[in-house]
Amino acid sequence: MKAAGGHTAEIGVLTLRRRGDLLDLVLSITPHAEQARRVSVEAFVGDSPSAISLVDNAGRKRYLTVPDSANRPSRTQDPALEVGEISMRTYTFPAPGPEVTAMDVSIGGAPPLRNVPVTP
Repeated sequence: MKAAGGHTAEIGVLTLRRRGDLLDLVLSITPHAEQARRVSVEAFVGDSPSAISLVDNAGRKRYLTVPDSANRPSRTQDPALEVGEISMRTYTFPAPGPEVTAMDVSIGGAPPLRNVPVTP
């Protein structure tokens, strides 16, 4: 994935796990940059509540992150990433019904990751 300033990152889905009425998306992000030691995660995924979303194609529903008590998206709060190091990031969403076994994951402006399995 490319970001402004010539930065790039490898982003992967580690898990999409059901936790009661919630769903946790865990991503690995490895940023690459020539002129920086640290970069902001928002450079790659965005900073709006809709920057990362889940899509249930069968039910035709899009899910946004659950807001925390300060009305910010529920996610790992440290925005800094060390260049060249793998960072794990967790984003929390409302869980779809139990009949949903896979969802598409949209991250920033990148093409969606299709049919990511939802694990119990």
